[in-house]
Amino acid sequence: MVKQTMKTGMFTKLRRDIQVRRDAARELVRQIRGTLREVRTGVANVGVQVDWDVRKDEDAQHMIKLITQPPSEATFEQMYTVLRQRMDETVGEPWPDRVAHTFDYRAWHEWDISVTHSSFGDGSSEAFRKVSSRSNPLESLSTGERRLATMLPLLAAAWSMYSGDTYRGPRLLSIDEIDAAFDEPNLRQVLGLLRSWKFDVLATTPSISPMIKRESGRTMVHEVIAAGRQRITVPWLWEGHGDPRPLTLELNSPS
Repeated sequence: MVKQTMKTGMFTKLRRDIQVRRDAARELVRQIRGTLREVRTGVANVGVQVDWDVRKDEDAQHMIKLITQPPSEATFEQMYTVLRQRMDETVGEPWPDRVAHTFDYRAWHEWDISVTHSSFGDGSSEAFRKVSSRSNPLESLSTGERRLATMLPLLAAAWSMYSGDTYRGPRLLSIDEIDAAFDEPNLRQVLGLLRSWKFDVLATTPSISPMIKRESGRTMVHEVIAAGRQRITVPWLWEGHGDPRPLTLELNSPS
């Protein structure tokens, strides 16, 4: 009875849902990869390549094979055996965790990330080095280049998600200390990407440098002022020229 119930659900809704989610994830990765293909920093030509593929271990390969091949009695018997085994691996854990361990397709995949830098090649062509547990090419980059390299896939992922045909809404990003660890050329590169991808950015910074003002254009600024243990914010509007002007709230006095 249990096997028959699993069979009717697995080869209809469950298999379909997993396939839909895998297809959507792979399409998002394809868009991220395409977005990053032409993105290079203006300083040392730092670039990032990403891919998302099935893990090399036998368990992950087997699960993907069972999910993607046409349904049959033999396929069901194999899948039932594998899924029961995966459920038994987490006996004693909360039920949601056991289900996630058994059916979460993300556990069957892994990220493949490679980085290029002007110092990696011979000057005539780009050379990408893969990030792994044994070798991390990011360690040879400066602090600013390292931060930029780690931000690029995240920015590309956000851009790809917000650029979907069905998305309607703001392209909101929240970045803490946007200028931290960046020299001026790398910071200009980041601000240029944010502007060209038309993000709506909420960012913090200790101070607003002239370069940030130039690159940001029209911006709302909230200055945090400390008075003892109290904190208040004063809103300013930067129009892209001159000085920011404070925004005031006009209250009509009672007649």
